[in-house]
Formats: sequence, C-alpha cells, structure tokens
Amino acid sequence: MRGAILYGPRDVRVEDRDPPKILKPTDAIIRTFATCVCGSDLWDYRGITPIKDPAPIGHEYVGIVAETGAQVTTVRPGQFVIGSFFASDGTCPNCRNGYPSNCLRREFVGGCQADIVAEPGEEGVARIKGSR
Repeated sequence: MRGAILYGPRDVRVEDRDPPKILKPTDAIIRTFATCVCGSDLWDYRGITPIKDPAPIGHEYVGIVAETGAQVTTVRPGQFVIGSFFASDGTCPNCRNGYPSNCLRREFVGGCQADIVAEPGEEGVARIKGSR
C-alpha cells in the first residue's frame, strides 16, 4: 500500500508500506477514498512540533470497511465510514450524547494519508470499537 510519510519540516514522501492486518477482535481495516490534511498535521509539517523519526501522517479520511475483527458489531465490510483523529466506541455517555470526539475510551488514529487507514502502534490497523 502507499502512504504519506513525514521526514521533517516540509518533507513529505509517498512510500510503499506494509498492508495492515487484523490484530485484535475489535479492529477494522478501512480502504480510503479520500484523506485530508488536518490543522494538527501542520504543526509537524512546519517544524513547530519537531519529529524524531520519519512517521506516517494524517488522521481524517473517508472510505469503505474492508475487513473487521470478530467482535466488531457497529460496522460491516462494504459500509461507508468517516474517520477523524479519534476512534470512538459509540457506547459511552459522551458518544450517546453526540460528542464522539470526547469519547471516554477514545483512541488516537494516525497514518491515515494512505490507501488503507493505519493506527499507530497497531501495525496499520484502524480501531473501530464493537460491543464490550
């Protein structure tokens, strides 16, 4: 798969990366149609927030669910999804009241300027919460 990697200020490269795999039963893999640059990406891009090593960038996307883990119940393969910088569980009081970006169990999602959404530390798997 192809993905954007930030090497330093104003140095973004599109490179081949390993495709993601389901690692946990609550994981889902998303094939992206479009991604965008978030304002928070610009801190690193401009060098305001220094980075130590090259890193995948981006965390906002739209795409289609390609595969899900066994415990994912809220989305299914073929479903259109919109993602932002946090993955939410959809079940906590904040989510139920319409504030999923303030989910009590939210997880940061990064590396999304790629063919397939990647979550850092999870070998390229985007987290979509299922039932607990």
